[in-house]
Amino acid sequence: MTTTSTTLLDLASPSLRRLHAYWMVRAAGRAMPSRADIDPLDLGFILGDLILIDVEPGPAGALRYRYRLYGSNVVQRQGFDLTGKYLEQHPWPAFASEIIQCYDRVVQSRQPEIFSRQQELDGRSFRHQSLLLPLGQHNQTDMLLVGVAFNPDPVT
Repeated sequence: MTTTSTTLLDLASPSLRRLHAYWMVRAAGRAMPSRADIDPLDLGFILGDLILIDVEPGPAGALRYRYRLYGSNVVQRQGFDLTGKYLEQHPWPAFASEIIQCYDRVVQSRQPEIFSRQQELDGRSFRHQSLLLPLGQHNQTDMLLVGVAFNPDPVT
């Protein structure tokens, strides 16, 4: 089961609420902050649970998403590292085809979105909530900053 929401009041995790507040401060009244506005030293409270995604032009006007950073806690919980790989290389194709729609919405709207998921994948049960945040300049999204909050630990 997957749900998406743009109501940030739905954020269950204190670290995701704190990440959203940080993003808002860094946006400083603009539609979104740029990557240069984000200081990794400020994000120690969530660093291992962050995913940073480059937004690139793809074939026929579509967008491609390349994982620049796949947080160490996310790697540990999911069992794979997508750093340097494209979304279409995700080992869970059904998830990849679903999340691309969320990424596309955030890129187009330049607004945060919440993605929640509870599902069994590869024999493990996952419950998590992700906060998808656009980054860019001149009203064009060129990166996504994603915070992930797993709850509870995946069952093996």
